[in-house]
Amino acid sequence: MLDHIHRFARRLLPLRPVLIGLAACGLLGAAVGLFAFAGTEGNHLLMPAMILLLWSVTGLIFIDVFAQVPPPPRANPNVLRSRWANKLRKSLHWVLVLGFVALGLIAVDLSLHIAGAWLLDGSR
Repeated sequence: MLDHIHRFARRLLPLRPVLIGLAACGLLGAAVGLFAFAGTEGNHLLMPAMILLLWSVTGLIFIDVFAQVPPPPRANPNVLRSRWANKLRKSLHWVLVLGFVALGLIAVDLSLHIAGAWLLDGSR
């Protein structure tokens, strides 16, 4: 499973500059929506920009964390210390997988909440 995630992250590696550009656009849009408009006028730009920023940063985190997964341990029984270190790094990546699943679920919930508030505000 971790190998599939690693291969998927490696395939997404060329999209990293695009995600950085989207994150910069989301940050710029959020800053303009927050500081350039008075009152709630900026919410029409701020909320979609926050969603764009959230998902582009989430994609960057995914690519940066899972593009470098340690290889499977070698069958050399003499190097017990390196096998334990490799197992520890692989276990850490499993913890990161669980953390990223939780982060993804939080991002979905937050996006739905922001989009709902944005649509509700736009209907007034």
